[in-house]
Amino acid sequence: MAKRFCALCGKTETKLIENLCSSCYFKKHSPFTIKNEPKIRICPNCYSYKLSKKWMQSESSNNVEFLEQAIEQALPHFIKHSPDFEISIQPQIQEEIEIKNRIEIPVLITAKKEDILISETVPITINLESSPCGICTRKKTGYYEAILQFRSLRGRISEEERQQIYNIIETILNQEKFKEDYIPQVKEKKQGLDAYVSTVGLARNIAESIKEIMGANLQESFKLSGMKDGKKKGKISISVRLPSFSVGEIVQLPEKTLIIEKIEKGNLIGKNLETGERLTVQHKELWESEIRGWKPETKEYLIISITKDSLQLMNLKTYEIHEIKKEAAPPNLKEGDTVRATKIDEKILILTPEPT
Repeated sequence: MAKRFCALCGKTETKLIENLCSSCYFKKHSPFTIKNEPKIRICPNCYSYKLSKKWMQSESSNNVEFLEQAIEQALPHFIKHSPDFEISIQPQIQEEIEIKNRIEIPVLITAKKEDILISETVPITINLESSPCGICTRKKTGYYEAILQFRSLRGRISEEERQQIYNIIETILNQEKFKEDYIPQVKEKKQGLDAYVSTVGLARNIAESIKEIMGANLQESFKLSGMKDGKKKGKISISVRLPSFSVGEIVQLPEKTLIIEKIEKGNLIGKNLETGERLTVQHKELWESEIRGWKPETKEYLIISITKDSLQLMNLKTYEIHEIKKEAAPPNLKEGDTVRATKIDEKILILTPEPT
């Protein structure tokens, strides 16, 4: 039986496609066409590329991985193929490739139609155009949509509070949904901070987080700068006012003295030092009454006796003896225990140890 051979090149194959080998069939009846020297825009400042009028952020800063991702996603827009075929595109990028204005990339293109499978490596010349993306352009010009103004009822923000604010901002900026946002400038002021924020969404998220974690009070205002396409244009200002207390400080409420244990969802949670009861002060209430706190001055005391109704404490520095009601002391204390306490209105209030 005579061997079958390609009608164009004469190559013998076990399987021919319409009397042609796969290579000749591919050349004569190519299921796709490639745009001549397609162009891909690449931002010179960050690893991003433009695809269908949208900038795409690369997941890698490695030249080879970056080009593979950009080219794999861009090439389908430059290659038209017959709807009868399914095609896959695999750039064959060399490890030593250099990103320059014009590069030639071998691309393995596989076309499949029912029992027909054709693979061909095609050299494609691609023009890489350097063009700053929108984000980098806005960063360079210092563009912002909102200002966060951090102030405190104490008159100025402490260094500890400043660091906590910076930590919260950094945590939020690392979230995936804010990966394209930025803060072009933070102005350090004697009384607080002014942070210029790229988007209103990021600014509001930071402000709400400061409220929840630090108990801040928020007020928002809008300054109109003009109109564009029938829409108001301007900047949002968010006043973030920190309370005059922090965790570990003491606050006095009517008939109650609390030590602040934590701030949760903007509410103050503390312990009544006279009864040991846990209390929650709502955010609205603590701001309406402008509660102020202070760091307690503590001294060390030795418990020298415990009766049914009272405890006797000895100041370990002055050896003075004091007596307090047992109900005002944490439970599970024993004679011989050492505690730290403070004096408020001539009352000795035990701060440590915590109840178990």
